[in-house]
Amino acid sequence: MFNNLFNSFIDLKFRANFNKIHNSRLELLWNILPIFCLSLIAGPSFVLLYLVEDFSEVSYIIKVIGNQWYWSYEFLDSSNNSKDLNFVAFDSVMLSEDDLLLQNYGFRLLEVNNRLKMMYLVNTCFLVTSTDVLHSWAVPSLGLKTDACPGRINRMILWPSRQGVFYGQCSEICGINHAYMPIVCVVE
Repeated sequence: MFNNLFNSFIDLKFRANFNKIHNSRLELLWNILPIFCLSLIAGPSFVLLYLVEDFSEVSYIIKVIGNQWYWSYEFLDSSNNSKDLNFVAFDSVMLSEDDLLLQNYGFRLLEVNNRLKMMYLVNTCFLVTSTDVLHSWAVPSLGLKTDACPGRINRMILWPSRQGVFYGQCSEICGINHAYMPIVCVVE
């Protein structure tokens, strides 16, 4: 008896003449309206994605190379728009505690012998790579973090909007001395 009642309910519910509410205009509207909303969102998003990857107004290019267990920097100045480019390369190694006491500044395990100096309110492009294993070049207070992969170049752009000394570290577990790869950026 219960089975017959259930079957009759199902037949009644899904019978074509029982469900007379069928509006093709309404179905067309609720299919086209989300497409319209998504296209309104996608248009500005594509423009922003293009602008994020636009490196045409870069004044300085800094190549960051992760080594075991220090960072190397190659600085290329292209701001004067001449064929003569200024090129500077240096390594940045963590200071030992004795050296830190002699210089009377900095934080233990975060201070380096050569700080990376950047100009205030000048577009700077970073090209980040590695020579040996995966590293991660991260300066959280500047909003910078990218992986340094061997055989690959990752790029990011920075427009420093405040001056000061900014500290960071390798944030990838890259080996035994992972905690001893500090980064110090000075914006002047």
